[in-house]
Amino acid sequence: MKNQTRRNFLSKLLLSSASIIGLYSNTKSLNARILTTPTHTEGPFYPINKPIDQDADLTFLNNNKKLAQGDIHILKGRVLDINKEPISNALVEIWQANKWGRYQDQRDQSNLPWDKNFQGYGRVNTSENGDYSFRTIKPSGYNYNGIKRTPHIHFKITNEAKNIFITQMYFAGETENEQDMFLQNIKRKSSVVVDFKALPNNEKMGTFDIIVG
Repeated sequence: MKNQTRRNFLSKLLLSSASIIGLYSNTKSLNARILTTPTHTEGPFYPINKPIDQDADLTFLNNNKKLAQGDIHILKGRVLDINKEPISNALVEIWQANKWGRYQDQRDQSNLPWDKNFQGYGRVNTSENGDYSFRTIKPSGYNYNGIKRTPHIHFKITNEAKNIFITQMYFAGETENEQDMFLQNIKRKSSVVVDFKALPNNEKMGTFDIIVG
């Protein structure tokens, strides 16, 4: 009877421990998922017809070294999974409006200027450590069909399994941020708002890590 009682006690202890471990694991998993970067819709101007020049430097086209109009910004970061492990060889695409708020896309029928030296779209694959980097200009906000948008950059991440994750990045300190309904509907705004710091060469640099779900 004593042995039976002892076995029952040990069995209950193991079940209790397993429950605690399971609860901790589920809580840890939930917390990780809470930290994922908020998703966005793709928007109307993801380029159907990609430009010939599709590299990570959007400030000029092909071999023409005449720079696009606007303040140059270096945007770098890492693409991570929900466990904050790097995702290597993921395709990172960005597209954005130019200095005046017009997309380099013929579907954008606004009267805003077209910048013939601005690439408007770029792509790069992440490194082994999940790193990516782009060189671009700061876009302007715009009004599209009565919807006011603050300056932002669209991101699309595609991994080797062809899973797609879409989000947008915003600029810290913009007065228009408070009027952008897409940004205001995000609960964790700080996760998609980047503070760019000035570099000695008058360019600016910011870090945007993307945690995909």
